[in-house]
Amino acid sequence: MDGRRRAPKHYYHIKYAESHDGIQWTPTGVVCIDYADAAEHAIARPCVIKEGNRYRMWYCHRGERYRIGYAESRDGISWIRYDEDVGIGPSSEGWDAEMLAYPWVFRHGDDLLMLYNGNGYGRTGIGLATLIDG
Repeated sequence: MDGRRRAPKHYYHIKYAESHDGIQWTPTGVVCIDYADAAEHAIARPCVIKEGNRYRMWYCHRGERYRIGYAESRDGISWIRYDEDVGIGPSSEGWDAEMLAYPWVFRHGDDLLMLYNGNGYGRTGIGLATLIDG
């Protein structure tokens, strides 16, 4: 080694837990969204909605920088990642050109909307995106 100390790195992903009252939770240890590759080390802030017979989840995942990911499930436990279909990425410049994180997805009338943080964990702004044809 060259004498420099390496900073600790955080590793976390999304696991399944159950609750009967929304206050007390029982973790199961089941990993719902795992790392896509060796460079990924943080998967956080899931937002799940149920539409018909499928669950839809938006979350943020990080390799070099945070991006928003997307997954679907039939049972809310086993998920398939479709990050390439999320429909939102960093801008070419500006407040969300470096990172997109911490999505919150909700319905407003017939629209599916997403609030999300931009660069610096939202220090430079928050965004509102509308899902088109989704």
